[in-house]
Amino acid sequence: LMQTNMPGVFAAGDIVTFPLAFRNNKKVNVGHWQMAHMHGRIAALNILGKGVEINTVPYFWTAMFGKSIRYAGHGEGFDDVIIQGDLDERKFVAFYTKKATGMNNCIQTWRSDEVIAVSSMNYDPIVSKVAEVMASGRTIKKRDVETGDMSWLFGKGT
Repeated sequence: LMQTNMPGVFAAGDIVTFPLAFRNNKKVNVGHWQMAHMHGRIAALNILGKGVEINTVPYFWTAMFGKSIRYAGHGEGFDDVIIQGDLDERKFVAFYTKKATGMNNCIQTWRSDEVIAVSSMNYDPIVSKVAEVMASGRTIKKRDVETGDMSWLFGKGT
């Protein structure tokens, strides 16, 4: 909601922490303009009493010297990186994964590796597609990206 601990006081931008929906509402700070823009929008709507929660995936990109670099997600605390493509050719995608633990009646019941962030160089539009999947609430498992078959991401596979 972007409201501070002071009633009627809202904050936005790189000075705030906020609950990141696709990371189970973990409180995070992401200091780039896409998130600051979203924070401002959400804060304004809530100042107007709309009761809107923030639900977005951090995303940024740049292009320099003929190279496109993109990043989506929040990779803090990643356990492993799965690389597809060719690092030497500077055409690759990197999936950052983290072990996730499920609980059932206060007992740990399962562990799996989930993709929490993705970055790429000259491998468009895969980062945008992954951000869309994350925003939809669908979990991407490490096993989904280990094979190199990305057809699942473009709706052509399982």
